[in-house]
Amino acid sequence: MLKKVVYSALILLLVSTISTVVFGHGDLPTLLEDVNKDSVVNIQDLVLVATAFGQPRDRNAEQDPDVNRDGIVNILDLVRVSNSFGQTAPDENSAYHDIQEYIFDKSCANSACHAVPANAGSLDLTYGLSYEDLVAAVPQNPAAAAAGMKLVDPGNPENSFLLAKLMGLTAPEQGARMPFGGGVLHDGKIEAIRAWIAAGAPQTGKVIGMGDLAVLRDPEEIFEAPAPPPLGEGYQLHLPPFKIEPGTEREVFYTTQIKDENGAPVADDIFINKYEIFYPVGSHHFILYRMTDAAISEGILETGLVPGIGVDPADAFRELDPADPQALGNVGIHRFFVAGTQSEDFSFAFPEGVALRLAGDTLFDLNSHFINLLGTETLIGEVYINLYTLPPDEVTHEAIEIFVSNTEINVPPGLTRVARMDWYIADEMELQGIDPGTALNVMALTSHMHRHGELFEIFQKSTGELLHRSVAYDDAPITFYTPPLALDATDGLSFQCTHNNYDRDVPIEFGLTSEDEMCLIVGYYFVPTISIANNN
Repeated sequence: MLKKVVYSALILLLVSTISTVVFGHGDLPTLLEDVNKDSVVNIQDLVLVATAFGQPRDRNAEQDPDVNRDGIVNILDLVRVSNSFGQTAPDENSAYHDIQEYIFDKSCANSACHAVPANAGSLDLTYGLSYEDLVAAVPQNPAAAAAGMKLVDPGNPENSFLLAKLMGLTAPEQGARMPFGGGVLHDGKIEAIRAWIAAGAPQTGKVIGMGDLAVLRDPEEIFEAPAPPPLGEGYQLHLPPFKIEPGTEREVFYTTQIKDENGAPVADDIFINKYEIFYPVGSHHFILYRMTDAAISEGILETGLVPGIGVDPADAFRELDPADPQALGNVGIHRFFVAGTQSEDFSFAFPEGVALRLAGDTLFDLNSHFINLLGTETLIGEVYINLYTLPPDEVTHEAIEIFVSNTEINVPPGLTRVARMDWYIADEMELQGIDPGTALNVMALTSHMHRHGELFEIFQKSTGELLHRSVAYDDAPITFYTPPLALDATDGLSFQCTHNNYDRDVPIEFGLTSEDEMCLIVGYYFVPTISIANNN
């Protein structure tokens, strides 16, 4: 008998707030033990925890000594800080990092403009250099300098030459609008820079009101379809173009199959060693699922069909209805996770000889969510998936997806609660028909919560080692393990989610909307092919 049911009939549709069920962009955990935010854990952080010992958490405080986010400062927080002495913090979870990644890197920092060798205007906007070159710096443009402007004047957007150049509000003697020759930026990106400057142009920390820059497509941006894998090396799936009207967001499902060169379903099993996912900017997530016979027999594929979504009226899309999300089926019953991402042009490769086995005639459900809340024109969504395969005789290890959920979530109003669960390797082996003498080699893990989620942590049961941490519910990192993490039948994973309920007058429970919550692990492991008796 299973110790704990973790592959429960999890409702499939991870609606508009989903993010980390697909892989995020980073692999470094946020260092909560750095209480004073000086990028290193040391005695000063321990003193701050000791000083606040026994006090309830102040969620609005700039420095948070409640390291484990359980609502009170106690011995558990002291232990965490002590165990993290000497660790340094990454800088990925910040407004400035988002501006660098989605604006400077994409539109400004190239060799012909604001990067070496050109460094136009003596300005280098590459990662690691842009902040010092921008903040409180005097413009090289004589007219702007004479007017007393700064490239970025912290707290004063109207006196910031960067913002003026992006908005096209400069006088003729102050030069042309930027990006030069590359079209204008999305209004939402410009407003994000305004909000960042108004907040003091911080180098660390988030800024309220910036939103998700990753989903903002610049007006003149063009999406080019990728080439499929060479014949005999894989297959390409395509979710055709669909419309997202201004001021809206849309989540759709589209069913398709792999076809051979004659247009027929593939007869034999295929072994996927690598996948690539391509879509234009504007997507919040994409997930590739495989459908079950139950989905077909219960009419899931005929539910939620909405005409007029596709650019081609002949394309049939099923649209998520938040009022009835279960209508399109449940994970573990009607479909299983195969792959996903929250980043365009995403690639994931399994180690040499490792492949994910699927029936050649698998019916795939392609789930895409695009956001156009700040747009003024209709956005077109589209997705391509390249699946690269190995010949069966080259497959030595079989990859299996990890999709584990804790549905026991209940957070009363005004409180913080921690939901904990264990995932037992022995149970997984029984479920998958794996020889219990085998080790599961975990390649990657990530996590998923909704907007009330503050902290997600995964630990190895046998050692207590922290394996993954996320405090960004909308952009959780993916943690890769090189070499893979070997877990035997006596081991497992312990994971816990901390949720708060400070803005609602009813309890928060497990569910699909942004007002509900989740506590979910996704990842992959592999085992030798000879160890599997009956893989699902």
